[in-house]
Amino acid sequence: MSKRILWKDAWQAITRSFGRFVAIFLLMAVSALALIGLKITGPDMRQSATSFFAQHQLADTTITSNYGLDKQDQKIIRQQNGVKKVDFGYLQDSTIKQTNQTLRIFSKTNGISSWQLVSGHLPRHDNEITISYLLKGKYHRGQWITLKQSGSLSHRRFKIVGFVRSSEYLDRTDIGQATVGTGQLNGVAVVKKSAFKTGTAYTIARITYRRTAKMNPYSTSYRDDVETKQNQLKKALDRYGRVKYQSMKQQLALADQQLQTAKNQLSAAQQMGLATDADAELEQQTTGLAQKHRQLKQLGQPSYTVNDRTSNPGYAIYQSNAERVDILANVFPVLLFAIAALVSLTTMTRFVEEERIKIGTLKALGYSNLDTAKKFALFSLLSSSLGVAIGAAGGFFVLPKIIFQAYAANSTLSSFQEKFSWPLLLLTWLIAILCTTGAALWALHRDLQAQPAALLLPKPPKGGSRILLEHWHWLWNHFSFNYKVTMRNLFRYKSRALMTIFGVAGCTGLLVMGFGIRDSLSGISNIEYSRIIKYDLVAVQDNAATAKAKQKLQTVLNNSDVKGHTGVYYEQLTKKAGDDHAVQQISMIVPQNQKSFTDYFAVKNRQTQKTLNLDDHGVVISEKLARLLNAKVGSTIRLKDNAGNWHSMKVSSIMEMYIGHYIVMSPQAYQHIFSQKYQVNAQLITLKKASRLQSLSRQLMQTGGVLGINQNVNNQRTIDNTMGSLNRVMIILIGMAALLALVVIYNLSNINVEERMRELSTIKVLGFYDQEVTLYIYRETVILSLIGILFGYLVGIGLHRFIILSLPPANAMFDPTMTLANFIASALIPAVITAGVAMMMHRKIRSVDMLDALSSVD
Repeated sequence: MSKRILWKDAWQAITRSFGRFVAIFLLMAVSALALIGLKITGPDMRQSATSFFAQHQLADTTITSNYGLDKQDQKIIRQQNGVKKVDFGYLQDSTIKQTNQTLRIFSKTNGISSWQLVSGHLPRHDNEITISYLLKGKYHRGQWITLKQSGSLSHRRFKIVGFVRSSEYLDRTDIGQATVGTGQLNGVAVVKKSAFKTGTAYTIARITYRRTAKMNPYSTSYRDDVETKQNQLKKALDRYGRVKYQSMKQQLALADQQLQTAKNQLSAAQQMGLATDADAELEQQTTGLAQKHRQLKQLGQPSYTVNDRTSNPGYAIYQSNAERVDILANVFPVLLFAIAALVSLTTMTRFVEEERIKIGTLKALGYSNLDTAKKFALFSLLSSSLGVAIGAAGGFFVLPKIIFQAYAANSTLSSFQEKFSWPLLLLTWLIAILCTTGAALWALHRDLQAQPAALLLPKPPKGGSRILLEHWHWLWNHFSFNYKVTMRNLFRYKSRALMTIFGVAGCTGLLVMGFGIRDSLSGISNIEYSRIIKYDLVAVQDNAATAKAKQKLQTVLNNSDVKGHTGVYYEQLTKKAGDDHAVQQISMIVPQNQKSFTDYFAVKNRQTQKTLNLDDHGVVISEKLARLLNAKVGSTIRLKDNAGNWHSMKVSSIMEMYIGHYIVMSPQAYQHIFSQKYQVNAQLITLKKASRLQSLSRQLMQTGGVLGINQNVNNQRTIDNTMGSLNRVMIILIGMAALLALVVIYNLSNINVEERMRELSTIKVLGFYDQEVTLYIYRETVILSLIGILFGYLVGIGLHRFIILSLPPANAMFDPTMTLANFIASALIPAVITAGVAMMMHRKIRSVDMLDALSSVD
């Protein structure tokens, strides 16, 4: 039997139902764009970073020490098992005289953690320097700069010969803390190794391992392998450090004895009237020994800081951003495809019903069920496949780049590598086929089982019946004729009503979730650094400083720029927590005066906003830390201090905190838990004018009584940048949800009008005006949309709750409150779309030829 007519009819079906074809195409395109785009973005971001790290051989481990790294330290590091390559170098913090910008100047490395040249060239002479490309607007090539602190550098004046991108510093804003200037770094730079004074101990060591070279740096196996090697290295260095400390003390004691003997001999010679020139030499020796004693007292026992890549500024944030996209990819596209599947099912079911008589004709002519199904398979396959193709193109090559650029606004990583995944494409295409072709064949199955004679007759209309509302006479009798018809139709076409409700509810839910996350992100830094953390900076004191330095510090604290300050004990504790068991940094604050402390730090319950008291035995912990540790009031938690000692403490309260982990306790609780005498080691400082922050920070550092400064403005800027990036991603998702709402509402409205064209023509013949005819059918759409919006609120609240618990990084939480504006905007978008589609349908209804619509189909 000839199939030419069959295929001609199949292709003509596309042009006859082009609106339906486009609707399915758009549904699949939006769904594929979301699924592929979000699923591939996280891996793309990680792959881009991995390639960059591999290209520049980013160190797996870095080691620093308060005494530097001597020959024995170097030997221990080189002899560690599994070491592929080691590089020893120098670093020096210094301030540029001309601009007061603070740089961390590194010696050029030998391959490990190499620098990416942006312009110019790397230093070729000892007086040349290349600086971070982020400072390109402030300096130019060929410019000479003068450093205020030369330290271990051989020169003060350097010529800028180029601009570079560091593989170790990925954050544009929060570069780190410095030991000079304002206490905050403004950039990094590199000079030749020979530009540093020879004979001094190395400042930093960088290591790469053989096993990790081929590992995914974001994998658990990589992290565990590096952690094992770091623990082994730390133990070996600490053992040598203890030996070195005892040796240094013995050498100093011996030198003291020799000096005292020399002094006694000199005194005896002078009493005997013998001339000697040893006074100056003894004075020099005395001064040198005094300096060594001061250094030994100040630095204490040699300590080694062994860091992995997560300590590099921006590394952990970038990793966290990629993981945030992964979380969204597990939620957003799933709901999107679920809505698309429901609407596609309705669309294809209606298409099959419209072609009922043609199906009967083909069967009567002797065509097989397979031949009859080809039209619907072609229609659905072509529309869905084209949609997946367009959506996949955007998902693989457009959406990931847009999301990356949103995050890259805060990162120095610039090159982005798009990946193509056949398994992901095939999975998306298969889901699309199941949603469209599967739905068509499922709807067609019933008709193919029927006899051709039955199919050639029009499908009998559904019988009317009394609805529930009719039994409530007091309500039903108050309805007008039009509303009675509307209510009966709503209950008569249950499947269409449910599809409209579910479609609108899904779109509204996505909008509520998107706007809700924006609500949760907006203002977090303002809440954190105005309502909770009220001080402007933390100055960590040097308790081993001279009396003169301490006096200078007190003078600065009492000057006119300072609004107030209070003494606290400040220490960083650690604990492995979270799903990935990553090390969490926990700031412990012990106020000297609890009453004045409330002016600098609000210890409050989030729900009640009541101030929490600090008792003599328990501690108050931040809310996110409590979640990570599964701690409640009355629970006991164990945390590790800087010396590696574990301490158990009872949780007395849980306080509001959105960024970072904090523990606050009274001095009495500190002494009870740590078995140490309480001592102030830091000052929380508030300023009268924010503009004086940099000036005061510089004054504090110049006193010599401050080890470091942490400015809240830097923390706030980092939070704003991170939240801003996520906010831009949410705008993209909100746009996609709005586009889906447009397609869904248009498609369902179009189906409703097409399916009931004879009914609409009948009431037009009866004398209804065009506006009345549109309202006759559109009242149902409005009512169903309102119901869908209300259900969408519930869906959105549930999604929002899930997202804000799983989306934030391990050291942050989002504000769970949702604003009224969110719900208004989430309802307004589908409402506006519904109104716009109503106007389009109104024009369509006006153009209907009543005689053609009412002509017999027998």
